[in-house]
Amino acid sequence: MRPEQAPAETTAGNSTPAPPYSEDDGKALQDWFRAMRDEHPVHQDPVTGAWMVLRYADVVTASLDHATYSSELWRAYPAEWGKGDAWGQGRLTEMDPPRHRLLRALIGKAFNQRTVAGLAPEIEATVERLLDAVDGNPEIDVARDLADPLPVMVIAELIGLPFEDRELLRGWADRLLSFEAGDLAGEELVKAIDAAGAELLAYLREHYRLRRGAPKDDLFSRLAQAEVDGERLTEEEVVNIGKLLLIGGHVTTACSLASLVFELLRHPDALTAVRQDAGLIPAAVEESVRYRPAVPNSLRLTTRDTELGTVAIPAGQFVSLSALSANHDERQFEDPERFDIHRQHNQHVGFGQGVHYCLGAPLARTEIRIALTALLRRFPVLERTDGPLQYYRNPSIAGLRSFPVAVARG
Repeated sequence: MRPEQAPAETTAGNSTPAPPYSEDDGKALQDWFRAMRDEHPVHQDPVTGAWMVLRYADVVTASLDHATYSSELWRAYPAEWGKGDAWGQGRLTEMDPPRHRLLRALIGKAFNQRTVAGLAPEIEATVERLLDAVDGNPEIDVARDLADPLPVMVIAELIGLPFEDRELLRGWADRLLSFEAGDLAGEELVKAIDAAGAELLAYLREHYRLRRGAPKDDLFSRLAQAEVDGERLTEEEVVNIGKLLLIGGHVTTACSLASLVFELLRHPDALTAVRQDAGLIPAAVEESVRYRPAVPNSLRLTTRDTELGTVAIPAGQFVSLSALSANHDERQFEDPERFDIHRQHNQHVGFGQGVHYCLGAPLARTEIRIALTALLRRFPVLERTDGPLQYYRNPSIAGLRSFPVAVARG
């Protein structure tokens, strides 16, 4: 957790306070967002130097303009960091069109509604196995026992990785996501993350080579045989795609599921409503993603001098698009601080916008819906305990790593 900072003078000439960071219900941060949306909706952060974009309309505008707000952040890294054009191979979140569009279309076939619907029986079976393992306990950890392992197991099955390697994959995911804000910075942070991912990439490279020689009915096999613009994907592209799906798909789904259960327990009327009518669960998922997005902000790099709102932003600047603030913007959402599973026209940006809209959103929604349905069916009694909550302490993630609850069959 980063301590609250004193106001500092930005290069734009505005004195703006840094946001408060806390691990409570986020009230202090939302109060800060509300004031800043009114007074400084686009401003340069006094600590990081990145331009913060807080209003819903501005976040959507920048998200849809990939030509001005590039995802290829590595272009701003110092040359000695060793990043170059090859760095973007297969890293969809750090890639712009047209290559991004071609790769996304190829991978997207594995995440369309038809494919995801076909995965539902396997997801249901996986959820039942996870709940069987803790059935009979007076207390379970929603994050560690259910939300965390589920997406890793599902995505590993989709890619074509051995079921028995699920704990190994969870371990790599945990290491890659465990860096705390303030621990490392700059080149040291980049090197640490690269080192943590080296073992995972080596593992994925081994399985890619196996699939290239002996294809099966899985995503790695299809990627090994696929062509884009008449060319086969490179090995680097395929293994980076696999890493993105495992890590990105894991943490966003895990955090979203744990956050949904957390909010339902904080709002008993909503919990009662979804227990009585399972048809409300999809809307509850959307409201939770709006209220507590797993990825609170996304970074872009300006490719030219531009203006957002009434603020001029020079070329070559990092821009932080705040989904967390946008999803609570009173200009877009009525009574945004109310957790409302009956909310209409819930066009949140919790899964992103534009070309980088979350590829796995249909799969995440399905996993969360199935998991919550099974959890409520198994445990008519589901209550918060006095046990401590543990949060991800990675600045790019917002969610629970440990969330103990008391359960009973009633």
